[in-house]
Amino acid sequence: MYASDFEYDGLALSDFGMMIGFFHPPGVETVSSGADINFQTVRATGSDRFRFYGANYEERYTATLQICKCPWKMNTPYLSPTEISALQRWLCRKDGYHKLRFISPSHTDIYWNAVFSCKQINLSGHVVGMEITFYTDAPYAYRKEQTNTWTLSPGDSFSLYDTSDETGYIYPLTSIACQGSATTPGKINLSNNMEHPDFALLLQRVYRDEIITLNGADKTLTSNRKRTDLPSQFGFHFPRIINTSEQRKNIFTLSKDSVPCTISFTYSPIIKTGI
Repeated sequence: MYASDFEYDGLALSDFGMMIGFFHPPGVETVSSGADINFQTVRATGSDRFRFYGANYEERYTATLQICKCPWKMNTPYLSPTEISALQRWLCRKDGYHKLRFISPSHTDIYWNAVFSCKQINLSGHVVGMEITFYTDAPYAYRKEQTNTWTLSPGDSFSLYDTSDETGYIYPLTSIACQGSATTPGKINLSNNMEHPDFALLLQRVYRDEIITLNGADKTLTSNRKRTDLPSQFGFHFPRIINTSEQRKNIFTLSKDSVPCTISFTYSPIIKTGI
């Protein structure tokens, strides 16, 4: 990937009159693409074969960049204390991960959740740039967040094709707008053909015009109604979008004894790429 600019937490590097650059001639290098996996294998005594029994990611994705002033925007190549302060206030923070996106034709819909550390680059007593290292929350990147919405009657199904590079599952942010009787509470039972029926989403005693939000990543659920019994009416299985090496198509079905509803999934597919 080639890029001279990036966006972090809604602001671009070029907004500060800066660009990505190099202070040493770059050579040929190998960069991580989010596919660095550690494989656990074992070889029996007297055998030449190594048997596979597991795998895991050893590290989250990280990379180091150098930044300098844009030649067409500067009166001097040196950074002033005020400019350094503004850059470090923007990048070097303690408020958690923010979205990092490189402004490049090949990476327009790709982002990382990242935090930064910074070092100054000095030349003859002047600060001419900064070396910045970003650390992400995972070994891979994400595609642009997407939201899909379906309006369902009891017994209806919808399909969702998981485009993630990583096999496994993603917990989407799920919103359910319940319909049904104005006086009698109903239930929501949503199953996925990619997993056992026991793992279906189950919500008992849902009410008309109630909107329930389920965050599977954080294991939380909320309602627009003031109610304290919601956890006790929940089956503790959050909807998951599943991806195996053989199958990517998820077919979700609303049971025939459920109330009509509108369901939205918001999620970011995983992509294994580097910079």
